[in-house]
Amino acid sequence: MLTAWLFPGQGTQVVGMGRELYESSAAARRVFDLAGETLGFSLTRLLFEGPADELQLTVNAQPAIVAVSLAARAAFVEAWEDTGRGPVPAPSFVAGHSVGEYAALVAAGAVDEATGLRLVRERARLMHEAGRGRPGSMVVVIGLERMAVEQACAAARRQVAGSSVALANHNAPAQSTIAGDPEGLAVATRLCQDAGARRCVPLAVSAAFHSAAMAPAAEPLAEAVGAAEIRDARVPLIANVDARPITDAEAIRRELVTQVASPVLWAESVERMANAGAGAFLEFGAGQVLTNLVQRLDRRLAAMAVGDAQSIRTAIPWLAERTA
Repeated sequence: MLTAWLFPGQGTQVVGMGRELYESSAAARRVFDLAGETLGFSLTRLLFEGPADELQLTVNAQPAIVAVSLAARAAFVEAWEDTGRGPVPAPSFVAGHSVGEYAALVAAGAVDEATGLRLVRERARLMHEAGRGRPGSMVVVIGLERMAVEQACAAARRQVAGSSVALANHNAPAQSTIAGDPEGLAVATRLCQDAGARRCVPLAVSAAFHSAAMAPAAEPLAEAVGAAEIRDARVPLIANVDARPITDAEAIRRELVTQVASPVLWAESVERMANAGAGAFLEFGAGQVLTNLVQRLDRRLAAMAVGDAQSIRTAIPWLAERTA
């Protein structure tokens, strides 16, 4: 059975995440310590003690999420090797939701941990600045197909002059997120409800991520990505932008730049991996948002979240059975 490693994105952050990994795993402690050195502040203090409003800031949340994902992966690899099973079976694919794509690239060998964290911090800073210059927000739309959501956004743009409201994430067949300016977002939300959406849930975010509002971040991010050491990936990354597998370093650079102002096609990404033969998905990081989305797409797919010592102990025989 082919396997895929998944890495969550912004929205999974919570004070206390990663503490148990730090206390139970030398490999995880190494990642957290490296993150603090790379970022230039005590990430563990922010993670473990808060305050929550500071952790929620985009400039902090994104590197925190990636650091926890990398620590969970390192702890899993350490625990696997301690069992005497040899090297962890390499995944056939990696994928990350939004900022999680940076953790996925570390797992694929395209960037080292320090480079990934530096790029994430710069990405977060640029997205925060773009949001301040073009205020907006996001709404989760549940119970409506992607095409209907996109039609509602297009109609809202026609009704609201200058609006850029659009699809931001397609997470499951009937779950999407839209993003945009407040007026356009309100109209698009109403149109989604009129079209039959079961629920429309506003997100507590500071900007319209993965929309045209983030376009000002793309050019300076391209400079940072262009200056970073990025190698060809050893494992295909399923790209957020078009759900296609990529390994070439230049293709990865284009993906990271384009991604900030483009929708995250997560449902299509999981479908791509499943159609290629992936049947077991391991999610590394805080929570189990991606695990739930995988199983919502297809109950026949096996998925497990790895974020603490107990889940690591459970995941080792789970993965061993599926890769024997």
